[in-house]
Amino acid sequence: MEGNPEAGFPALYRAADQGAIVGQRRLLTATCVRLTSLVMAAIFGSFTIVAGSVDASAIVAAGGLAMALVTEVYLLTVRPDRQWYEARAAAESAKTLAWRYLVGGEPFGCDVKDDEGVDLLLLRRFSEITTGIHSFAPIPTLEEECQVTATMRSIRALSLDERKQHYMSGRINDQRVWYVTKARYHERRGAQWSVAFAAMEALGLIAAVLNATQLVDLDVPGIVGAVAAAGIAWLQTRQHQQLATSYSIAALELGDIVSRAEWPRTELEWAHFVDESEEAISRETMLWRGSRS
Repeated sequence: MEGNPEAGFPALYRAADQGAIVGQRRLLTATCVRLTSLVMAAIFGSFTIVAGSVDASAIVAAGGLAMALVTEVYLLTVRPDRQWYEARAAAESAKTLAWRYLVGGEPFGCDVKDDEGVDLLLLRRFSEITTGIHSFAPIPTLEEECQVTATMRSIRALSLDERKQHYMSGRINDQRVWYVTKARYHERRGAQWSVAFAAMEALGLIAAVLNATQLVDLDVPGIVGAVAAAGIAWLQTRQHQQLATSYSIAALELGDIVSRAEWPRTELEWAHFVDESEEAISRETMLWRGSRS
């Protein structure tokens, strides 16, 4: 499991994770199609192409508006955004429970020798997650997958030091690297979009001056405005700056956790340490979901 920490995770996590990936892909694809269609309608609606007795540009503009309407209806009825948010929340909740269980974190501390009772508690927590799922069907990817896997039980049976090593390498350090990588990506994308918006504003200003002097007989400012509006709508979906800030803070919190990893000496201390670590990771997930609501 050290090479792939999620290889032995429960069926609920795998199903919810796949549901989140599908929901996100559908949302971004539909949003991209909708905004592109609106921009196309704005561009072809700004001039005329006469083909016989028909205005071809008007037909293309109408087609763009029709496509935008279809995708808007899809977004409002299918709600891939709701599937994405709900599935991701379910996947992260299942993931944190799995890690708590397999390394002996609260409330699944290894000082308790009632293995059957601990398994039942984990299954009860998983049932609470599935009860709150309404926007997608968490179908297991493989028929033989189960909620408490052999890999989870085998790691839980290891010594405290071995479980510490698994947790720090497979959870804390891996999650920290993920947060740092994503924070840098979103910060870079946010900066690129800022430059693009500045360039569009400059282009719109130049086009407005040319239109005022009647040097250009084309509604370029209107086109630039439509493109800028589409860009803003896309940024509201992607939320680059908000995510960069959220991931940076989470990475700093995990850095603090890493510095305290050697402090726990007993099973009780370790169980409490894992609880604090998972709470820090869960806060970022709750902030992400709150920003999307």
